[in-house]
Amino acid sequence: MFRLTLAGPDTHVASSLCAACPYAPAGCCVAPPRYSWSDVARVVGHGGREWLESALRRGELVPFAHGLSLVRTSDRRGRAPDEKKCIFHRHGEGCTIAAERRPATCNYYVCDRALEDGETSGAALTVAAAREAHDDLVARFVRWDEALDAHVRATSPEPRTIDAAFLDDLWIMFARLQKR
Repeated sequence: MFRLTLAGPDTHVASSLCAACPYAPAGCCVAPPRYSWSDVARVVGHGGREWLESALRRGELVPFAHGLSLVRTSDRRGRAPDEKKCIFHRHGEGCTIAAERRPATCNYYVCDRALEDGETSGAALTVAAAREAHDDLVARFVRWDEALDAHVRATSPEPRTIDAAFLDDLWIMFARLQKR
């Protein structure tokens, strides 16, 4: 199964191969992407500000210069108990973060093997559209992240306080950037 849902910055690509990842028990979640400022803003725009603040308080997300990092941890129930992976990945369940709250990369990236599997299973047109959407989204998020990073550096000196006002400001800037 290979599925593509086109929804701008919320585009979602799914492959059944991910559940049986040939590379690692936790798949891509072994090296989760960070939440760039545009990811953080997108989550806030979906009503996830309190979720972000709570994850920061619990230590599941930690600030870094250009956004928030997902903490990596060991899951003793997995096949490789000493393997570190995203704190939100659960053995047998996969990602426990709602799609609108994940870093965008988690929603639109699948590995080449998953793309090849989609092509051989008869979804070649969908795979081609997914590749095109991926390239477009990478370019858009790079531009948005550069602009938001400049805004954050100019308006929020280090050490940065990531609070409701900061998060709401990111969302306002992100909404403006999307309209351009």
